[in-house]
Amino acid sequence: MFQAIPFKYDDELKREIDLRGLSDNTFKNYRSHLRRISEYFSKDIKAVSVEEAKTYLYRLKGELHQGPQTINLCRAAFLFFQQNILNVYVPPYALPHHKVPNKLPDILPSGDIITILDSLALGYRAVLSLCYGSGLRISEALALGIGDIDSKSMKVYVRDGKGVKSRYTILSAYSLDCLRKYWKSCRPPGPGLFPKRDCPDEPKPPQHIQQVFSDTFKKRFPNSNKKITPHTLRHCFATHLLDSGTDLRTIQVLLGHKSIKTTSIYVQLTDAHFSKLVSPIDRGRA
Repeated sequence: MFQAIPFKYDDELKREIDLRGLSDNTFKNYRSHLRRISEYFSKDIKAVSVEEAKTYLYRLKGELHQGPQTINLCRAAFLFFQQNILNVYVPPYALPHHKVPNKLPDILPSGDIITILDSLALGYRAVLSLCYGSGLRISEALALGIGDIDSKSMKVYVRDGKGVKSRYTILSAYSLDCLRKYWKSCRPPGPGLFPKRDCPDEPKPPQHIQQVFSDTFKKRFPNSNKKITPHTLRHCFATHLLDSGTDLRTIQVLLGHKSIKTTSIYVQLTDAHFSKLVSPIDRGRA
């Protein structure tokens, strides 16, 4: 049983995060990892050495079987705290960066997605339809305000997305219908569309919605071996747009990708693109 150790650096950590224009999610994730490191060693995070941090990262990988992204996030939190809170320089090579496998995401047919969405309760359907219909991350969908939905132009304004970048993306008729029904049924008390029940000024946390979506997928498609999450819907949005002939640059803008290289992964996922290609061996025989 770990000993609860007070984390005394909330204000300093939040200030340094805000000064760099990083998101509130970054603050929460860094804080969470730093608290866990502190509790594991039963001492203030300020007293945790680099070698101890390395031991903790090794535990995440070997004992807890955490993925490379979780391990790298924990590493980043510790390095950020050392350098920006304690003013101690730790060479990045002292805590090696874990290699992230370059795996292609699983994709669902649009009909299967609609089947899942139609079986969900209205609130879940409204949020997740925006992930598929507009290509939003679930955090972006949950952070939407009433004024971010432009039903006349059929656009969604995404404020402060990943990298603190704002953008417009398309609004589907399906999502608009869900949002209107949701609005009439729930009438959120504040400007946010999906507020916390006990704190209307903050959006709902995504964890429960993620679990409901995963459980519904497994119930509807029990024999599938695909790893499906709400973020899958964002991948499907891009892939299905590419299938329908939308150019990569437009998809890049709608998704809010900084680099076209990130968007180009969807070329490998689209059936339409591959169906038009002819192998050079077949061309040679023609």
